[in-house]
Amino acid sequence: MVGILVEEVVTDRFSKIDINAPISEAIGIFEKEDPDLILVFDGKMYKGVVTQDLIIRSHLKWDPTKAKVRDVYKAAPIITPKEDLSRAAKLMLETDLRSLPVGENKKEIYGVISDIVLLERVAKDQFGKRKVEDFMTADVISLKPDDTVAKALATMRDHAISRIPIVSNEGKLEGLVTLHDLIIRFIKPRFRAQTGELVGEKIPPFSTQLREVMIRGVITIHPGATVRDAIDLMLRNGIDGLVVVSEENRVRGVLTVKDLLLPISRMVEKETRFYLQLGGDAAILSDFTRERIISDIRKFVDGYEEILGSEGIIYLYIRRFNEKFRGVHLYQARMRIVTDKGILIATGETWGAIQAVHDALRAVERQLLQRVELARDIKYTKKFLEKLEF
Repeated sequence: MVGILVEEVVTDRFSKIDINAPISEAIGIFEKEDPDLILVFDGKMYKGVVTQDLIIRSHLKWDPTKAKVRDVYKAAPIITPKEDLSRAAKLMLETDLRSLPVGENKKEIYGVISDIVLLERVAKDQFGKRKVEDFMTADVISLKPDDTVAKALATMRDHAISRIPIVSNEGKLEGLVTLHDLIIRFIKPRFRAQTGELVGEKIPPFSTQLREVMIRGVITIHPGATVRDAIDLMLRNGIDGLVVVSEENRVRGVLTVKDLLLPISRMVEKETRFYLQLGGDAAILSDFTRERIISDIRKFVDGYEEILGSEGIIYLYIRRFNEKFRGVHLYQARMRIVTDKGILIATGETWGAIQAVHDALRAVERQLLQRVELARDIKYTKKFLEKLEF
């Protein structure tokens, strides 16, 4: 445990909206107040949260001129004022939210706690003296200035990342693209055009080269800087991630708020563990299917802990297609596993959500076995299938 309570950093300033309000009202709040999220209420009863990301994705399933907040919000847990900050960090990672509601129950919500304020408080102690290189992701995915916006969006989708450094042929940092900026400039105009607000206006094409849209003068930090320095830099500039560069301006890594939340979240329990984040169409799965997927992933992690690593985050994005075979939908499961021993990425696509996840896990398994050259070791090659009772 961190030994610091949520009540020390909670703020009573937050945005709220009724569950039956039109989505246009939520869009207006985001544009005017720019909150991380909006708390959703049904009368005086707290129901969940709505984020910009949820609204942007909503146009794929709902008529934006008629959709209401109830069509796009998602449930989010309440944390009590007396709980430890390590517990708040854990919930933020598990729910993939930058803020959490604070209260005693669904009828008593006092405020919210944000990830960056949590980190700022924890960094005042010994944690803030640690080095950036201890927590940064060194396995960085980058693109070139002549790559397109379409490629950047596809890369972010496939690798479950929200920022990509743009580098020269020599590997030196030239710029940065973020998912938020691409949503605002390329996705949101298409969403708004459906409501008639941008009809007739030219919307920039996805074939636009990144050199035309990338952020220049990127805010960077060196590997030897302290965590406290990194958090101060994020706070001053209103950002949630930094590119880590060498003295020669070569990209060495990326440090995000999530990278710093992870070690704090581990203080909840003595043993280290993996956190699973479900995204995409996971919310529409049946309880049985969702619980089976979670159970199978846990078995996989337990079975391969020796070579997978003992701690990290598993990002699982599930997509359901309209196509059916014998009444079963076609699913795609995209998985990104960030561990203390590296990063693994895999995709599975087949009929049924459980089978799609199994296909992704098999792909991860092959990567693990290749990595440690154990492909011929029966001890490992049979373990996963036996655990899933295939």
